[in-house]
Amino acid sequence: MTEPTALLPKGFDELAPFIAEWGSLETQDERYIRRQSLSMERLQAYYDAVQPRLGAIFDHLDSFPYGPALPEPEALLFRVVLAMSEVAQAVEVYGQPTVPHAPANHSVTIRVPNRA
Repeated sequence: MTEPTALLPKGFDELAPFIAEWGSLETQDERYIRRQSLSMERLQAYYDAVQPRLGAIFDHLDSFPYGPALPEPEALLFRVVLAMSEVAQAVEVYGQPTVPHAPANHSVTIRVPNRA
């Protein structure tokens, strides 16, 4: 079995502990549900590891052309960093994994009306 750190681009090995939680999630809804299932301690650990590296992560990902699929190490890094959109809300705004006054473990679906 391949070591998780070998799956990330060189220089981002310290983010390997978050692959299992965030690396396979493809949609915002999946990340939203995952955030609700994790402890604040785990969310804070992710935030503390990723937030200071955002500039380097974006610089690295921006070095690839727009359009073609990213190589798998970069695609994995991208999926891991997308979790920041959910985790930052819990850490910076809510102070808890769930949205205050909302049912726990709920999902959000955005539907675009059919414009005929």
